[in-house]
Parts: sequence; structure tokens; C-alpha cells
Amino acid sequence: MPNKMFRDRLINNIAYAIREAESACAVSHPGMLGRIRELVAEHLLKPMLPAGFEIGTGKIVDNQGNQSAETDLVIYSRAVLPPVMYSERDGVFPVESSYYAIEVKSRLTGGEVQDAIRKGRTITALCYPGKQEGCLRNRTQTVLVLFAFASNLADPSSELDRYAEYDSDWLNDPVLKAICVVGRGYWYHRPADNGWVFHAASPDYDEVIDFVSGVVNTVLRVPPFERVAPLGHYLMVQRGATVIQKKSGA
Repeated sequence: MPNKMFRDRLINNIAYAIREAESACAVSHPGMLGRIRELVAEHLLKPMLPAGFEIGTGKIVDNQGNQSAETDLVIYSRAVLPPVMYSERDGVFPVESSYYAIEVKSRLTGGEVQDAIRKGRTITALCYPGKQEGCLRNRTQTVLVLFAFASNLADPSSELDRYAEYDSDWLNDPVLKAICVVGRGYWYHRPADNGWVFHAASPDYDEVIDFVSGVVNTVLRVPPFERVAPLGHYLMVQRGATVIQKKSGA
């Protein structure tokens, strides 16, 4: 049984974010995307995240110098590795400390789905300790998610069906692990079943509540202290070193 105070607070935050997103979309302005990202970060995710987790925007990188495409929202932990920040939120985030990469769309279209998959592949290609090369080429410790405030799909078409058109690995090894569209539903991939789980939308925005719940539950499954991430691998150049030993008889 959910706690009414917690649930009502999140419902109010969701309703506010939806109203503000609709207002932002009605104004043709270059800063609209930034405002949309801010709504998801500040009103949906940040109030619910456990201590030690923060939200930024920018690129995810590995210690080999590879980098992702620009990512709308990155949920990360400085307790694993510190990012390189260029402003309060914009920065470059080590893949080891990046728990979630979230693409945020005001209105989801087929082109936006393809763009999210393309960006996602730049993250799944990054290297990190313990990464195993094999048949699951899209496996990564950073969960890739697509969130949208609206969709151009006509009812009763499914967002998952559209996603499957663009990702041939959608059933067993998808690039994006979760999709949430306000008013349409929340889908997430469950590897144990080699399939997807669907949560229907509701007047109380349960699809968004379930999405937020999934995020905050998942970040705690692998605590920061369990992630292997030596900072020296990002800093030190591999070069010859001299071993100095005490001479015998000296």
C-alpha cells in the first residue's frame, strides 16, 4: 500500500511538469529543450533520488578516450568517480559513475526514437571494468531510457511496436531498456524473461510514477562502493617506470 503523502507529492510534481512542458512547447524558442530537461530533472527525478546521486547533462566517456553523443540527463554518483563539470549541470561523466542516461522528448516521433537509439549505441560502445564482449552487444551498466511528454502515435498504437521497427535487438538485447510516455504507458525490458513489461497509463500518471520508482529502485541495486573505477586510469599515461633497489652491501 503506497504512502499517500509521498504519492500525492509526486503526482503534483508530475502535473506541474506536464503543464510547464505544454507551455514551453507552445513557444518556439531555442531554450525549450533545456526547459523540458529541467522539468524532468528537477520535478520528477531529483526529489526522489537517494543521497549521493546527482543529475547532469553532457557526454559520457570511458578511460580510453571514447565519448558518447550529447545526453539529455545523466544520473551519476561522485562517490564512484568525479565528473568534469563546466557549469552547475553541464559536464563530462565517467561511464563507471553513470547509472542512467535519459533522452527527454517533448513529443515522441519515429525520428526521435531513431535518434535516441543512435545516441544510445554511442554509450553501449564505451568500455568499463568487467565489460564482457559477447552476443549481448548492448549490455551496459548505464541504463538507457527514453522519456516523452507526448507522442504523435494514434491510439491504440503501441510505442513498443514502433520501437521494435527501429531496433532489431528489441526483444532480447535492446539498446533502450525503458520507455515512458506520459498518457501512453511505461515499458521496460526484463532480461530474465527475454521480454518487456508494460505498465498502462492512468489518470493519476501511474506510468510516470512507475518510471520514477523504477529509476530510484535500480540505482540502489549496485551501490557506488561496489563499482570498480580507479581514477588513475583516467589520469595516468602508460609509460616506462624505473625500479630502484638498494644495492647489496650498501
